[in-house]
Formats: sequence, C-alpha cells, structure tokens
Amino acid sequence: MAAIINEAERAMDDAMSRASLLVAELPQLQIQAGVNGAWAQPAVASVCSALTDMTTARGSLIEAHRSLSAVQRKLGITVAEIPGNSKEVPSKPTAAIENIVQLRA
Repeated sequence: MAAIINEAERAMDDAMSRASLLVAELPQLQIQAGVNGAWAQPAVASVCSALTDMTTARGSLIEAHRSLSAVQRKLGITVAEIPGNSKEVPSKPTAAIENIVQLRA
C-alpha cells in the first residue's frame, strides 16, 4: 500500500512540475512567434487551472496518506521493508486490542 500511494504522490509532483514548465514556456513561444498576448492566454489560463486542480488533488493524496498512516499505527501494522524507508517500526499498537478488527486479505 505504501509503495502505491508514494508512487501516486511522485506522479502528481511530476505532473505539476511538467505543467509548470508549460506555463513558463507558453509566453516565450508567444514572444518568439511575434504574436500578441491574446494568442497564448487561453492556453496559459487552462494550464493554470489544471495546476490549481492538481494542487487540490495532491493535497487529497497527502491527506489519504496521513489517514492510512494513522490506521497503520493504531493497528500496529509494520511497513514492509521498502528501500529508502526511514520510518520507525512501531513498538506496539496504539489502539486497544479489542478495537482491532480482522482485515481481509
């Protein structure tokens, strides 16, 4: 699960980075083409709108990650050995044993 959400977060960051580059390049293309600002404005506005949506989606992914981490800690589930993972292994569940439910495989 951790690998999946981490990959989704990285993919979102990559998409935002590429969209940001596009916003930076569009005015330069307009200048090089010798056309007025109206030429690039619709595209710049669309990409900026997409960046706003991506920022919201990124925040949602991060919040989902936090929620999953909280459940993991409450249940005392350890993270699978993932290269580069520096998280400490919890010593014991934070939830009372009677509150732990059986998870389906």
